[in-house]
Amino acid sequence: MIKRLAIISLLLFTLCQWAAAQPFDEFRAPVVGTLRAYVEGDETSLPVIELNSDDRIVVEFDCLTSHILDLEYSVTHCDRNGQPSDLQPSEYLSGFAVNAVTNYSPSSGTTTDYVNYRICLPNSDVQMLLSGRYNVAVFMAGHPDSIVAQASILVYEQLTSIEAEVAKPIGSVSERHTQDVRLSVDYSGLMVNDVFNELNVSVLQNGCPYTSRTDLKPKQIVGNRLVYSYAGNLLMAGGNEFRRLDLRYLRQAPINYNRVDYVAPYFHITPPADESRAFKPYFSETDQNGHYIIYAQSVNNADDHYRTADYVYVHPTLETEPVLDGDVFVCGAFCNWQLSSDNQMRYNFAAKRYEGDLRLKQGVYDYIYVCRTYHDGKVDMERFEGSHSATANNYLFLVFFRPSTADYEQLVGAAWIGM
Repeated sequence: MIKRLAIISLLLFTLCQWAAAQPFDEFRAPVVGTLRAYVEGDETSLPVIELNSDDRIVVEFDCLTSHILDLEYSVTHCDRNGQPSDLQPSEYLSGFAVNAVTNYSPSSGTTTDYVNYRICLPNSDVQMLLSGRYNVAVFMAGHPDSIVAQASILVYEQLTSIEAEVAKPIGSVSERHTQDVRLSVDYSGLMVNDVFNELNVSVLQNGCPYTSRTDLKPKQIVGNRLVYSYAGNLLMAGGNEFRRLDLRYLRQAPINYNRVDYVAPYFHITPPADESRAFKPYFSETDQNGHYIIYAQSVNNADDHYRTADYVYVHPTLETEPVLDGDVFVCGAFCNWQLSSDNQMRYNFAAKRYEGDLRLKQGVYDYIYVCRTYHDGKVDMERFEGSHSATANNYLFLVFFRPSTADYEQLVGAAWIGM
């Protein structure tokens, strides 16, 4: 009982420090090692599915303890910013508002004990009835304020027609490092009175909040077609291909590790030092557009990597001069693009490089280095990575709709473009 109360107290303390601010928000308590939300069958996907389709979203996380927790989860309809809608659960859910987490598996053959928990939505206990954003919160049974993990997911219904294109700019002074986004939306299937205030259109590049464009306003109105951008009207930095970190192997270090040590209960991996790519030419590489997969290379090639992959400490290094106007972070979907002390780099003046410490689950990770400047708090993604028009990116286009008299916000369109 004392241990249970201690866990609840820790969760309550941490929850009050969390603030939502990203397209796909998440929260995880210190006891949680990895939290993921993705479309079932594609670990690198964003958690977006169509209403009443056969697709399901997996919300998965590890609690770094051998003790199995008695957990429940709730699914809440929200607006695009994560604020709960003015609806009763029975209006947006079929089934139960609160359900027990029954799918869990203790780790097997790992040096670090953990329990993996998985929720698939929709399921036989609960189904979503409306489109929009949903927050999935997991908490200690009977204590809805003691949130262990929370993730946002999107459910859309295709009530609009989205035409989108991403091309290399022509004749622009920035044509070498930007990408030209062209977007229009046909809303003839909706009853819209005010296209400027009732419709909200966003463009997400690789799911990253720092390159997203939200609350776009139409530049032209042609009948029922809204033109949000045209040639040269919406330029977005192309960025660079992501760097890659392969953690599938531990006991037999491959060539992409400089050093592997074991200090119980963790393996410690030091990959080769990175360099700034800001002024280097573009080089095409295959990446996961900032995302990651969980995988552990084993003798029997088991497919249950979610419980056989181990936790390791990775020590990335970036050889560069010290930054005087901001802090440096290693970033990607592995931290939900959040910048915190967990992924902040520290400068080693003797070695003339930045050094970091990351606790990650075995798998294959994409990452980049970013700088958050002191004077305005903005995130500079080009400081160490550069930007190129030829970079392959994934773009997600979202159309939210909320009439002035409505109690909730619908997600009435979604479209993807991969370069």
